[in-house]
Amino acid sequence: MSGETIRSVQRLQRRPGRRFGGDCPIADCCREKYHANCDTCQEATSCTKRQQKDQMPQIRIAEAAAKEEKEVQKREKAKVLGKWLWILFWLLIASLITGLLSQDSLSQVSPRIYFIGTVSGIAIKVIYCLILLQLRHVEEKYGKAGICSIISALLAVVVLLVVENSIALALIMLLVATAIGLAVDYFFFYGNAAVLEDFDLEFSEKWKKLWTWNLICIGGMTAGICLMFLGIIGAILVIVGGLGVFVIGIMQLVYLYRMAVLFKEYT
Repeated sequence: MSGETIRSVQRLQRRPGRRFGGDCPIADCCREKYHANCDTCQEATSCTKRQQKDQMPQIRIAEAAAKEEKEVQKREKAKVLGKWLWILFWLLIASLITGLLSQDSLSQVSPRIYFIGTVSGIAIKVIYCLILLQLRHVEEKYGKAGICSIISALLAVVVLLVVENSIALALIMLLVATAIGLAVDYFFFYGNAAVLEDFDLEFSEKWKKLWTWNLICIGGMTAGICLMFLGIIGAILVIVGGLGVFVIGIMQLVYLYRMAVLFKEYT
């Protein structure tokens, strides 16, 4: 094969719109439309990219500056999230411990431990809500989760006050508190998913799936409680739903730990 033939084959195999360096939207456009240059394109006369050819250096500088600014904002966001999510992780662990210490069965066996567990649990919930409200500047869903947490806590107190006077009213209030608790989980889970979108999209989707399973398990528990009069069916739903909620709680801790580490490493 002669040298001229080889060069002809190479020219045919060469993709058009080659860059001489850096990003070039005109070259990208030519490559997408398989034109050697703008002269063979029917849209050349009305093409905004071609009209802005002389301004390309300034456009590239502006795009680079915008990209750098976005990166700085991501690092600032990661710095804040790495700090507060790490604290939330340990608060959730402390909340599990105080939940065990504030069981009704301990009120008779060890009143002091029960009192310490109850007071500590309230303090932890208050701090938890305050941190969520603090994070609303990063993602508004955290703030909504904090507000719903406060409402849920107030309703729980109301349930304790009315339970002896009206069981029916207490049941209604309990269902309302459960619904608001679901709202807390929704805003928290989807808040985590939202802040992860710019860092790890796959991880973000895992939080959304976890919320779906959380909704299914709590719905199963609620249905089981309502169907307790059917005997074994209601009991099975409550047990299975409770186990599911427990597993989801563990997964929530694992995800929260991974998030805190991710954001700390990013900074």
